[in-house]
Amino acid sequence: MPNIAFISPKGGAGKTTAALLLALGLAERGRRVALIDSDPNKPLVRWAGLPGRPERLSVHAAPTVPDIREAAAEARRLGPEWTIVDTEGSVRGAMVFAALRFDAVITPLTGSAMDAVEAIKASELVASFGKRQGNHLPHACLMSRVPAALKPRSLGAVVAQLRAREIDILPTPLIEKEAFRALFEVGGGLGGLERLGLRGVAAARANVAAYVDAVTAMIAPAQALRRAG
Repeated sequence: MPNIAFISPKGGAGKTTAALLLALGLAERGRRVALIDSDPNKPLVRWAGLPGRPERLSVHAAPTVPDIREAAAEARRLGPEWTIVDTEGSVRGAMVFAALRFDAVITPLTGSAMDAVEAIKASELVASFGKRQGNHLPHACLMSRVPAALKPRSLGAVVAQLRAREIDILPTPLIEKEAFRALFEVGGGLGGLERLGLRGVAAARANVAAYVDAVTAMIAPAQALRRAG
């Protein structure tokens, strides 16, 4: 059962959206997914309270770090195949590593230099906790909220800054989509937005599918080692 954490020392980087889209994409593929919402503002809990939540996806509130273990135990009783933790958008969110053992950590960031600096801080936090656990904890950045008209080379300065620190970047960015914002307004998944007639859902679905593939490939080595062990 892969455990994935989304962490960013900076709010507004698209962390909660990235966590939800991964969960929805996996659920569409028939996976049972548990989302643990450790943001005190409970954005995922609010989403789950709207109509249309997929049956294979459960959401568990953990507003403080001590709540995370209890939320994870509650989630395990439902037999999830993936557990995804959305942390608080601050440095304190890194405390989640003391509560659970993770297979990978993802840091979303926009194309700003400020976000790049915060992503580097997140990478250092992940490396520090990995050393304390005595293992390498895979970490990658995710370019999020990327305008559709923005060419990849326009993000060159940010990418170069991360590459200089040898920080991995997921090959698929999350494009800025009206459909992604609408999920938090109407609930459910992308299929429900299609039925409502929202434009651009097919492109949003393709983006999510490529994103899920990228995350799955990221954790494949760790999963292979776990099976071998």
